[in-house]
Amino acid sequence: MKCSVERLIEALIGMELAQARKATEEREAQARKASYVVTVSRSYGSHGHRIAQLLADHLGVRCCDRSILEGVAKRAGMDGELVKKLDENLEHASSRPWKSLFKGKSFPKERYLHHLVKVILNISKKGGVIVGRGAHLILGPGKAFRIRIVGSLDVCAQRVAKRRHIDFEAARERVKRVNNRRAGYIKHLYGKRIDACSDYDLAINTDGVDVESALELILFSMQLAGYQLPEKHSKTV
Repeated sequence: MKCSVERLIEALIGMELAQARKATEEREAQARKASYVVTVSRSYGSHGHRIAQLLADHLGVRCCDRSILEGVAKRAGMDGELVKKLDENLEHASSRPWKSLFKGKSFPKERYLHHLVKVILNISKKGGVIVGRGAHLILGPGKAFRIRIVGSLDVCAQRVAKRRHIDFEAARERVKRVNNRRAGYIKHLYGKRIDACSDYDLAINTDGVDVESALELILFSMQLAGYQLPEKHSKTV
């Protein structure tokens, strides 16, 4: 039977090891937060992409959108336009026309997801603002700050009509179509709802919030979450 001195020594060693592990975990967490990995899911016409680009510029990282598809195409050895079409029409990936396009290769959705995950993970190692493609579900909590940017149908339609020089009703239908496609993409690929609040760290409705104010909200929320922002963007919490 061990004497009290031996038990005390073992307890002290255990405490030291536990403290060392905690310190290592804290350093790793800080390193992850310093790399600024942010995902942005957005509804069409909500200014989501503009906000994502502004955020990337402020944090000094890349804004990754179409470059994700380029990475998938490169990894898969496929034509970039073909991957783009698959990305935009993923719900039809199992149909006969799609199978003929990918003749001699494995089921395209599986191959697409495999390479997509690899590309997203590689981006996350270097830091970046990742737009769309369900990146918030690939990385999950603790590995990225996950943002959802939305707007009401009519407000988004007004913005789209002005930007694309089309009438309001046409813009309204376009907003509905694009949002349905994006929701279908997330449902088909991940089996999740795009508007599930628990999958995001912050949601912003831009109906009454301009792009600059949305950026400030994001930076302030990131600081509250423990991110060490560049000094010029830090605010007193």
